[in-house]
Amino acid sequence: MALLLLLTNYDAVAQNLKNNQELKISALLSRENTVLLLVDHQVGLLSGVRDYNTAELTHNIVALAKAAKVLGIPVIITAVDSNGLWGPTLPELVATLPNVSIIKRTSINAWDDANVVKAVKATGRKQLLVAGISLEVCASMPAISAKEAGYDSRVVIDASGTFNESKRIAGMQRLNTLGIQVTDYATAAVEMLKDNADPLSGALYNAIDLSFSNIVYELSEATKKSIK
Repeated sequence: MALLLLLTNYDAVAQNLKNNQELKISALLSRENTVLLLVDHQVGLLSGVRDYNTAELTHNIVALAKAAKVLGIPVIITAVDSNGLWGPTLPELVATLPNVSIIKRTSINAWDDANVVKAVKATGRKQLLVAGISLEVCASMPAISAKEAGYDSRVVIDASGTFNESKRIAGMQRLNTLGIQVTDYATAAVEMLKDNADPLSGALYNAIDLSFSNIVYELSEATKKSIK
C-alpha cells in the first residue's frame, strides 16, 4: 500500500511538472506571474484552529500579505458568510491591505464563485498562491479547481490552518496526491524576491518578520557601528 501511494504521488508530481512545461510556467514562483488568493481568514474560523497557535497563524497570514504588497503581487481576499457564523475577516489582515475589497460569497469552494474567478483572471497571471482556513477545504478546494482550469496552484501551508490533526493529514495527502505544491509564506516570499541585491529586499525581510533574521540584522547593524 505504501509503495502504491508513493508511485501514485510520483506520477502526480511528474504530470504536474509536465503540465507546467507545456504551459511554459516556471517550477519556481515568479513575481511577474503570481497572484495571491486569501480565503476565509475569518475570526470565527481562526478560533477553531488547532494545528497552529492562533497568534502565530495570524502573524504568518499578515506577513504573507505584507510580502505580497512589497513585491507588487496582486492580492484577492474572499470571505464566506462573513455576516453570520464565521464572522468578519481578520482585522489585522484588513489593516494590512485596506485598499483590497473583500469578495463576499456563499459557496464553500471559492473557485465556484464567479467574482473570485473573474478577479484572478483579471490579473493575467497563472501562478496561484492560495492560503485559507481551513487547509483541507478553503485553501485546497480552490487550489484543486484552479489547477483543473490550467493554473499552477500552490498552497501556503503555514498561512492556512485547520481544526485537528486528522484534517491536516488528509488535506496534505490530497494535495500531494494531486501534484499541488505546498510552500510556506517566507519561502514563497524570498522565492519571488530572487536576489538579495534587489532594492526591495530590506522591506521584504522586514515584512516576513522572521524572528531570527531580525536578530541577525540587529547584530549586523551593531557590528557595522562598532567598526565605524
